[in-house]
Amino acid sequence: MSACCDGTPEGTPLADSGEVCPQCGTKGAKVDPITLKALLTSDGLRRGVPPSPRFCATASCPVVYFDDAEAVLFEEELLTLRVYAKHPEDERVPICYCFGYTAESIRAAAMSPDRTASEDIAREVKAGRCACEVKNPKGSCCLGDVTRVESTRVETAAALR
Repeated sequence: MSACCDGTPEGTPLADSGEVCPQCGTKGAKVDPITLKALLTSDGLRRGVPPSPRFCATASCPVVYFDDAEAVLFEEELLTLRVYAKHPEDERVPICYCFGYTAESIRAAAMSPDRTASEDIAREVKAGRCACEVKNPKGSCCLGDVTRVESTRVETAAALR
């Protein structure tokens, strides 16, 4: 099981003050360098992977990763995939990078009488089959994001009744 999915609170602790995205000024979450190594294109890797990267989750900011100490920025075009945090309105961008769930498929699963996406993902996590630290751009578990998408589906369905 990935350390980020071991039952501790979702996400990575926020960086200390001063460790903010130089583009938008938002405090960035610490990310393990292995996440960048796994997701950067060859051009991104050639920039060098900083020792203390941060993830900028601000949708309107072009920066995905930064490191104040190294003064290096990585925009989405330097990654091998699209980042959900940068495109929360796009129903086809993965939210769960380990098991391929998008907002579209999460909502479809929420309509199913079987399992919801979060139940499916939790089962896989428990079985030790997730790899969030290397597959998810934010370097942490997706279950919080998946649950939020599921709850908006439930709220929308209730409003339509």
